[in-house]
Amino acid sequence: MSLTLIIWLALFGLFSVLIFVRPAWGVALYMLSFFACPPLWWWGKGSSIASIRWNFYGGIGLLVAVILSRLLRGSKFDTNKWSRRILWASLGILVNATIVHIIFARNMEVSSSAYFLLAKFVLLFWMIALTIKDKKDFNIVIMSMVMGAAYIGYEATVNDRGRLRADRLEGIGAPGANGANQCASLMVTMLPLVGTIFISGSRKQRLLMLPIAPMIINVILLCNSRGAFLAAIAGGMVFVLVAPSRVRKQAMYVFGLGIIATWFMLNDPRILERFSTVLASEEERDSSAAGRLDYWKAGIRMISDYPMGAGGDGFKRVHGPKYIQEVSGAEFGARSVHNGYINEACEWGIQGIILRLSFVGSALWIFISVSRRCSRNGETSHAMIGCTFAASMTGFLVTSMFGDYMDAEWGYWMVALAIGYLKVFSQPESSNVAYISDSMERLRHTQYQNQLIQL
Repeated sequence: MSLTLIIWLALFGLFSVLIFVRPAWGVALYMLSFFACPPLWWWGKGSSIASIRWNFYGGIGLLVAVILSRLLRGSKFDTNKWSRRILWASLGILVNATIVHIIFARNMEVSSSAYFLLAKFVLLFWMIALTIKDKKDFNIVIMSMVMGAAYIGYEATVNDRGRLRADRLEGIGAPGANGANQCASLMVTMLPLVGTIFISGSRKQRLLMLPIAPMIINVILLCNSRGAFLAAIAGGMVFVLVAPSRVRKQAMYVFGLGIIATWFMLNDPRILERFSTVLASEEERDSSAAGRLDYWKAGIRMISDYPMGAGGDGFKRVHGPKYIQEVSGAEFGARSVHNGYINEACEWGIQGIILRLSFVGSALWIFISVSRRCSRNGETSHAMIGCTFAASMTGFLVTSMFGDYMDAEWGYWMVALAIGYLKVFSQPESSNVAYISDSMERLRHTQYQNQLIQL
């Protein structure tokens, strides 16, 4: 048994105990099982624990934490109208998927896998959102995600893990993000959260972010995904544009530093060559990019024939090959549509993509509106946090244009963070309000521990 595996097991055990102290540690437990899932890494493959479903047990630990939080701390969703909209949208996504899966799926066996994964992610969204009660919970959740992404960056940058296939990093990542494009989408979504810690964290946490940011950027570059490059640029632009006037100057400084850091890391001409094909003419565009447009056309044709949806993996494994052949003449046994928005409509119908856009759109609106509210209250750092979240969500939405990631679980994480951001930072933080809030939280935390002792 390697030392890394021993450390991982020790952390898993520690977080499993800490959920009884503060339920937000359940998120840390889950993120540990996601970003460092033993069967996917060199230190876990072939070991006696490789066959154990650690990600599943991490989710069970998070569920236990949520139940404890609900029973002993009275955890519940915020009653703000935007929180309610997100809550109802998540329920709508699940109900609609259930109806489509039962009534419209041509192959229920194929559809089942995607359907149950969707149900799992909706539950995961609820659980993460319910664990965030205060700033400390909020910081634990953010730090868990950032450190998970940092681990992938460490393995790729320092330990040189993964393999380059067609000049792209493969075989490194997490469940559902083991390929180059998926991993790039995950890391682009996580990268702005480094800025969140740098803005709101302690001095030690800020120093820790200095080596982490370059490692995450390095993974994005090694994945060599054009969609991720565009997403990173779009996220940076949104970070500056949505920043309230009081903090826009600081936002531009941060954006400038990010551009400089990325430029110095662009030492591989193959990366620049691949990115240049994004802006090339149709004649110059390589076959993969041109083919992607054909897949989009095929997906749109399928939507016109199946407007109510065709169930999980309805395009990729059921109807897609027929439509791709009609558009391009190519034959495939199974092929992704390479667009999360089109894929969502193919699987769960036009009503499904409307519900999904309401779900993520409400979260993006929360990030922007609470950021502006914090700025008006003179809380500059809290306003900047909202800008980093908006950049992260933008990165996720843009990568979903080039891959079937609209239903990826890191998108659900970001919506859960919107609920937490609204809950923690929506009220002005004058000295008196902060003192009363902290006192009440200490009292609730003491009562929570006493109740645990009684149990």
